Amino acid sequence: MTDETQHTLGHDFHKDSSKVSLNKRGCYFLVFIVIALPVVVGVVVWHLTDRACNGSSEDGTGGNQVPVVGTSVGSTVQVTTAGPSTTEPWKYLRLSGDVKPVHYEITLYPDFYDDNGWFYGNETAELNVIKSTKFILIHTNHMNVTHTELNYSDGTNIPLARTWWYAENQFWVVEAEDVVRAGTVFLKLRFDGSLTQAIVGFYKSSYTNSVTGKRRHLASSKFQPVDARRAFPCMDEPGLKAEYTVTLVHKRGYIALSNMPALTTSPWEHNSSLVATPFKRSVPMSTYLVCFVVCDFANITSTTKYGNEIRVFATPDRIQQAEFSLKVMKMSMELYQDLFKVEFPLPKNDMIGIPNFVSGAMEHWGLITYREVNMLYDPLQASAANQQRVAVVVAHEIAHMWFGNIVTMDWWDDLWLNEGFASFVEYLGANVSEPAWEMLDQMVVDDVKPVMVTDAGVNSHPIVVDVNHPDQINEVFDAISYSKGASILRMLQEILGGEAFFNGISAYLKKYEWSTATTDQLWDELGQVRGGYSVKEVMDTWTLQMGLPYINISTAPGSGGITNVMASQHRFLAHKSLAYDPNESPFRYKWFVNLDYIDGNEYKTQWITKDQDSVTFSVSQTQPVKFNVKDTGFYRVNYPDTVWRDFAQRLNQSGPNAIPEPADRTGLIDDSFNLARGGYLSYDVALKMTSYLDREFHHLPWDSAFNGITYIKDMFLNSGMFNTLRKYILTKVRPVLDKITWNDEQSSHLEKLMRSNLIQLACDFSDTDCYGNATQRFRDFVDRNISIPPNLRLHVYKYGMSADGSEADWEFLWQRFLVETVPQERVNLMYGLSFTKHVWLLNRYLDYCKDPTKILSQDFFAVVTYISRNPVGNSLAWDWVRNNWEYLVTRFTTGSRSLGRLVPSIVDKYNSRFKLQEVEDFFVKYPDGGAGSRGRDQARESIQRNIIWMRDNSGNIKDWLENNLADA
Repeated sequence: MTDETQHTLGHDFHKDSSKVSLNKRGCYFLVFIVIALPVVVGVVVWHLTDRACNGSSEDGTGGNQVPVVGTSVGSTVQVTTAGPSTTEPWKYLRLSGDVKPVHYEITLYPDFYDDNGWFYGNETAELNVIKSTKFILIHTNHMNVTHTELNYSDGTNIPLARTWWYAENQFWVVEAEDVVRAGTVFLKLRFDGSLTQAIVGFYKSSYTNSVTGKRRHLASSKFQPVDARRAFPCMDEPGLKAEYTVTLVHKRGYIALSNMPALTTSPWEHNSSLVATPFKRSVPMSTYLVCFVVCDFANITSTTKYGNEIRVFATPDRIQQAEFSLKVMKMSMELYQDLFKVEFPLPKNDMIGIPNFVSGAMEHWGLITYREVNMLYDPLQASAANQQRVAVVVAHEIAHMWFGNIVTMDWWDDLWLNEGFASFVEYLGANVSEPAWEMLDQMVVDDVKPVMVTDAGVNSHPIVVDVNHPDQINEVFDAISYSKGASILRMLQEILGGEAFFNGISAYLKKYEWSTATTDQLWDELGQVRGGYSVKEVMDTWTLQMGLPYINISTAPGSGGITNVMASQHRFLAHKSLAYDPNESPFRYKWFVNLDYIDGNEYKTQWITKDQDSVTFSVSQTQPVKFNVKDTGFYRVNYPDTVWRDFAQRLNQSGPNAIPEPADRTGLIDDSFNLARGGYLSYDVALKMTSYLDREFHHLPWDSAFNGITYIKDMFLNSGMFNTLRKYILTKVRPVLDKITWNDEQSSHLEKLMRSNLIQLACDFSDTDCYGNATQRFRDFVDRNISIPPNLRLHVYKYGMSADGSEADWEFLWQRFLVETVPQERVNLMYGLSFTKHVWLLNRYLDYCKDPTKILSQDFFAVVTYISRNPVGNSLAWDWVRNNWEYLVTRFTTGSRSLGRLVPSIVDKYNSRFKLQEVEDFFVKYPDGGAGSRGRDQARESIQRNIIWMRDNSGNIKDWLENNLADA
């Protein structure tokens, strides 16, 4: 899955109706059916649910009680995590393994047409009872189970003592009168549920066809991690793979899609006004990979060189925007089959853009679902960054067909085996499609260096982490699983060499095909690294403890023109004053570090093991050596001040050619800023590394400089020191921006990305020309309908609205947003609307967030976060979130990781004790952090570090800036 961390988006989760009101709804619905649609839907309800007005779920004797619904929103779920009990197994979070699924036969009718929003289904689950038991447990949530029947394989009925729903662990518990003997049993269930409660599980979505002007509806699903149980009763754990035979019932004029190819659609045997689309029996797969879609979309098709049929589906008015993603899909699938030496096992593979989708994308096997902005691309309307995002997300999801689908992590504690692998391999897939983009080096600035900032906090977590609660499952979908997982795989590939690495990956995929695996099983297939160490021995130090090291280099001249080097490893913390207990880690925060460097023209490596604090060796040159070649290692490097100043001086004298590899310049800039931020290095050294930037014309070093400068800007934004910083940074930005200009028609892809960073820096530091250019283009667009080049739109909307935007201008952008059909342009407009300086307009915008017809649920958190990034809007957003917290919890629940990230995204730049106290008071008032519990700790830690940073660094930075401005 691609998590939508870029825009911080989340669920639409409306408050559950009471049990009584659900029952009334069922009665009213059936009364309506009897009066208005006796033929069409009455039969459907009879055959799929056996639903009656006097009750919806059973007791053990076949009588009816109240409907079974989901956990009350906002409630705190108490989970028993001790070992499974033979007498009360439902009190344990995990299924015992005594009963395993073999095959699910599922029929579903989603009634999403017009104003309807309910689904009905029946299911026969073939189960293998490994150990005799009286209890069959199957997950359900937010669902009414209306009939339960249990039979042996010969058809003999198994009498039931009772059935009930255990809310704490979301189990439908089936208790037999006598012990169910080992062997095959068939569990038959009928059920129904809401399509409008949330945008996870099985849910209704809508869009307006921009060509016909008609409002259209569809039903689609999104199950990862624990929401398949919202759509059909199932044993909803990743390790419990089974096969699926699915039939979707729908109206004519719609198509049905699922993981496998459809068989012949024909009139439904129970009601000829509807049709039924059955699908081929699936391969074994986890519940979260199952997918159902009923829609009226169009598609484009192709075939890979291996004969795999591939299709991309989109709304009929947007299908022309799917060409680029189809290209990336085809080339990625072909590359991965070549690289992994494992065939794509399904007869077809589809991708589909869903108009309202909670995540960035989801790797359902054979039917990958996307948020439209991550799959559709219009070259005339979307930017280079938008195009790269589509390429990366598509390549990521295609990688999951192997990592996650063919071989699945056994439990969520090994989520990184899915997400870390896909986040690493996505760069290979995007690179084969667009080799000029230098994607393999872009990984340094897009994943490696950013996640180092996260992992340097004391509230980070290991890659392999205990998961004992559904909130923790949601919480672990974070940068550590994705970006750090990808980073250490990149490092391991460099250590092993590409051929050995991918041979080992191929062996791993073949050995555990159709099954599940653990991290240790991966390491076993990869064998040993140079030096005789096992991969497990080395990589355990990177996966079983959080954090990362920095390598401190000291040098001394040796005889015969050599230089003696001592390299020592230390835990790198976001600030060196942070306290931690080394005994928390099984390795006491020591790592196996493969320190690499270029000595003359020779590539060399030096191991520092988990049992070594330091190593000594010699290099044959007297000039400073840059360690961590192209920054493939997941560690930072600190040099003596004299070496840092030598690097800076060489860059100043010779420009970028002094250090030819852009990734090496990037690493030096990023390490210097973060070492200074953490108190390991003086800021005058880090700032000296920026002196040459007015001659830097590669995107990667500017991207790292952008991040380092932006942190200082955020700290100084409300202080008297901002103007001095502004003047200095503009002496570096303006010469480069003046040379490349705002005209990007003939620019390379990387130059377009660099230009975007430079414009943002120039305008954020109030450059007159930058603001004037943005404002003029904004006025031309609003007043004269003159189109803005796609790569400039985000900045023109933002700075044009910020500098000169009136209420009429805001309303103009809003109306464009409502009718825009290009997903990326909708995001640009949404972003621009957030940067008005008029508080009443921002309040209006926040009010719109509560109306899903104005702001889609998928975009809710993006809008609030964007407003908080507006200097005028931050306090407003913070107050709004605090005042509306109970509404937010009711709508999204504390189990939403998007809600969990919202407060940290608003407050993590605060740098005063007053603001820290505000945050602490909020956490005290609302102590249930849910899936955001770790995020709260990280936010608190971030503010505390910012306070220390202001105390320790503001004066020194001010002095350096004033001195260097005077010398300029």
